[in-house]
Amino acid sequence: MTRLLILVEGQSEEIFVKQTLTPYLADYGVYVQPPALIWTKRMPDGGGFRGGVSNWNQMYKNLRPLINDSNAWVTTLLDFYGLPDDFPRYLELLNSSTAPQNKVIQLQESFATAVKNPARFIPFLALHEFEAWLFSSPEIIAEHFGNSLITAKIKKAIELAGEPELINHGTDTHPKTRLKALNVGYKETSDGATLMQKIGIANIKAACPHFALWLNQLEKLGEV
Repeated sequence: MTRLLILVEGQSEEIFVKQTLTPYLADYGVYVQPPALIWTKRMPDGGGFRGGVSNWNQMYKNLRPLINDSNAWVTTLLDFYGLPDDFPRYLELLNSSTAPQNKVIQLQESFATAVKNPARFIPFLALHEFEAWLFSSPEIIAEHFGNSLITAKIKKAIELAGEPELINHGTDTHPKTRLKALNVGYKETSDGATLMQKIGIANIKAACPHFALWLNQLEKLGEV
């Protein structure tokens, strides 16, 4: 069975990997070890703070021990939205006229180059944000919160963007902000994780092409 290590940005992503992605990939012969949540600050006593990304060096420092494991594959689950300004080529591509789908692919390629592109590293950035995947099923979100009136609002956001992953990079319009603006008491670590399970990998994969490309790569690791 293939071992897979995943560096995640926050607790929502950590729970998603443990509860939803790990059992899914196990069916493909891929064993996902408990995800590594980014340390933002370590204290002398061994404690500290985890979650979030403030700069490139911090990200690389957290990733290095994983890619040094020569017997495992490594991937990341980080958001395109809110990457630190010093991430390789981030500001250049963010301000370019390149389509979002191509921006994120080029950023992933820059990511691989910056860590010397080890053969077992699969860089991944969620387009535009992890929470975009929840928009794969407006009906399930509405049912979860017991409020059918929000279905139309969610569908409108998807229609205007074109697809869930294109819900965008705006400070007031990125996916997480839109979910909180529904005024249904959305909580990232509890509602987000539960909704991911309810929606399911298959529905997210069908609605989110960039996610699907990543998942296809991970599924094939079981054949290596």
